[in-house]
Amino acid sequence: MDIFSKLIQRKFQNIAADRYEEITRRYREFLLLPEEFVLPEVRSILIPIDRFSSEIPEELYDTLSAYSGASVTLVYISEKRTLALIEQTLGRKEAEKLRSAKMEFARALVLKIAPRLEELGLRIERRQFIGSKSDDVIRLMENENFDLLVVSRSYGSEVTKTSPVSPVVLKIVQHLESPVIIY
Repeated sequence: MDIFSKLIQRKFQNIAADRYEEITRRYREFLLLPEEFVLPEVRSILIPIDRFSSEIPEELYDTLSAYSGASVTLVYISEKRTLALIEQTLGRKEAEKLRSAKMEFARALVLKIAPRLEELGLRIERRQFIGSKSDDVIRLMENENFDLLVVSRSYGSEVTKTSPVSPVVLKIVQHLESPVIIY
């Protein structure tokens, strides 16, 4: 609290003068205590990716470099409902073609991302399966005790001007208590 008290004092020195005490009292719940500055130890990171996931920005690689030695699980989840719908409308053969194409795309995407993460000293695990993008990410985070989730704002669907974060990401974030980085 001491750091923030000094910051508020400096910021409002010539503006609020005698209102300083009132400002700190009102905003006390929003100020971090020194013990809250401690970053949690991150040993395992989950990064779900799909065809909607945007390129990983350079700033995110810089952030992830702070967790050197951690294990990163890159997971590509193909939506089960989509494949079932394709099978119902176009037949089993077309659904199998789509599934194969998705798995090949997943392999190529992981091969593109993994080397860069390994350069940062992170251990990479690769997974790909068919399921529910939101439910399976939530399940993985809870059951496998990942310390951090890193997810693209467009994971699961395209984003728009009116919806800058996909509904899939919103659902995931609402159900997790773990730290999340949305890029």
